Amino acid sequence: MDLMMQDRTKKILALIAAVVIVAAAGLAGVVAYLVGQSEEKLPTITAYSKQETATVVPGFCDPSLQCEGLEIVELHVPEGYPLQLSLPKEIADSDWRLNVQIGNPKTGEIYEGYRDYKPGDAWAVTVPGAPGEQLISAIIQLPAQGGLAPVWALQTMPLPGGGVVAPAS
Repeated sequence: MDLMMQDRTKKILALIAAVVIVAAAGLAGVVAYLVGQSEEKLPTITAYSKQETATVVPGFCDPSLQCEGLEIVELHVPEGYPLQLSLPKEIADSDWRLNVQIGNPKTGEIYEGYRDYKPGDAWAVTVPGAPGEQLISAIIQLPAQGGLAPVWALQTMPLPGGGVVAPAS
């Protein structure tokens, strides 16, 4: 009878061990799947001008301006009005660049400019407006990692016939 009890106990222990191994493997598989599915989410930027607000989502661009997932957000900024950008911690605590395109509605000339920021320099930025100047676009970019740079693009002037301005380099 002792021999039967030992065989039975061995079978029960083997069954419990098998269940534990299957459960552990299943849990490891679920964790691996969830980690693989979680992409690093980049924050959004809030843009404001003349009582209108827009949320600017990021995309990625390479040095030749081939972009993935970049959505150019439109927010009309009237001639002479400023644009205010509110930056999340992830951008404010990084090196980043603000690119702008400003046009002269009378002459049709377009000026491009940029400013580089260091970590902690600014949590908000105002692109000033001036009479006779029309802000066309504003782009914020972080340094490239693996050939692609996170980019937030904002078009601030409606184009005749629709469409959007391509990102400035």
